[in-house]
Amino acid sequence: MNIKKEILKTIESYETIIIHRHARPDMDAIGSQVGLSTLLKENYPSKNIYVVGDLNDMSYKATMDNISNEIYDDALAIITDVAVTHMISDERYALAKERIIIDHHTNETNVEDVKIFYRDDSFASACEMIIDLAKSAKYDISSEAATYLYGGMVTDTGRFMFLKEATKTFKLAAYITKFNPNIKDFYNYIYTEPLKKRKVKNMFSHFELTKHNVAYRKNTHQTILDSGLDFQSVSRGMVNQMAGIKEVPIWANFTEDIEKDAIIGEFRARGITIVDIAKKYGGGGHNEACGATLQNWDEVEKILKDLDERAKEHEKNIR
Repeated sequence: MNIKKEILKTIESYETIIIHRHARPDMDAIGSQVGLSTLLKENYPSKNIYVVGDLNDMSYKATMDNISNEIYDDALAIITDVAVTHMISDERYALAKERIIIDHHTNETNVEDVKIFYRDDSFASACEMIIDLAKSAKYDISSEAATYLYGGMVTDTGRFMFLKEATKTFKLAAYITKFNPNIKDFYNYIYTEPLKKRKVKNMFSHFELTKHNVAYRKNTHQTILDSGLDFQSVSRGMVNQMAGIKEVPIWANFTEDIEKDAIIGEFRARGITIVDIAKKYGGGGHNEACGATLQNWDEVEKILKDLDERAKEHEKNIR
């Protein structure tokens, strides 16, 4: 039995399914989680399907369910877009009877007692994996489900800029658009922002450069307070303030997280693989868009040296 058939068979065998994804979600996390839950509700109306986890302003229209621990007793937990324990939102996935992970990143899993670990990094987004699964199952797909799944594809590929296997991605995009995703509404969501956020962006237009033009910012907790924004809007939301500069091949945004007593690093590159550097510090992600949780500002300096060395190597290769 191939892995997709095994997943579908397991889904069919459970009356209660609870879907998790990573904390501080991006749209691929939300899209794969809510897209899958919507698919399952529509195709298995008698099943109890729940979604759990934290939300932020990158969550589109998603809402989460407030459920008791007892619901996990005979439940299947499905975890999308993440495979490492410290990044999963709501640790109660461990209470479920069985667990399935569906992830497109290159990280190994450290989740204990996983029934199925479906990892395929040839997909550029977790939403593509869900679309492919739905296609295999011949599920009915509503416009709502299609919107979440299309949205996750669009954002995690950088508007189809960062692709693993372009033909596969565009075939799945063509397939999901048959089900009338509300593309206009979703684009309005990702391309508009509150006036407050637009005005405060000037605070984040300044950055430093390493010797080989790695751009970076260090945001303290006070910076977040002064901006009036939430953590995610500063950490992930401002990293691309340094994007699109011809001389800058790599850029990084470091933001102090007093709740975790850590520094959250977001790393981006143009045409350079940097995910191995993120993994060196316990992180992961995509080849050119990744991140890591760092212990302190000293560790920030260490990763900046590694990123600068990678930029130096790139500089030599293009001469």
